[in-house]
Amino acid sequence: MRVRKAVAGGQGFTLLEALLALTAALTVAAVIPVLLSVRPLGVVAPVDGFTHLEWRLFLQQLQIELHETERWSADGTTLYLQKWNGDQVSFSFVKSNVIRQVNGTGNETALRHVQAVSYRVGVRGLFVQVTGDDGIVYEAFVARAF
Repeated sequence: MRVRKAVAGGQGFTLLEALLALTAALTVAAVIPVLLSVRPLGVVAPVDGFTHLEWRLFLQQLQIELHETERWSADGTTLYLQKWNGDQVSFSFVKSNVIRQVNGTGNETALRHVQAVSYRVGVRGLFVQVTGDDGIVYEAFVARAF
């Protein structure tokens, strides 16, 4: 009974009140991503440079390529992978980038912002050493399961 009287009596939200509530909700929604951004105060992260995430992705791609490879060899800064289907994939260092090519064609960028790269062939995989543009040396062994 009270609800019917309240509705019939004209009590409720006006359009202006609804717009103010919507504005407040949108303001809070816009501020939430800034509050969730976790980084130390006063530290400026590089916008464009060698990142650990790109390094991990490069290693994962290299491991997938290695699993599809019959033979592999390296001559220092270039890695050659002979695929089971006859294709030859190479990873070479060109102008601060590691470039992937299939049968000598294409220029797919596999890793950016690199100062130096070296490959060393092992029995069960290969050793990769990359120096980023920040001077930090990253090393990894990419193993082949079989």
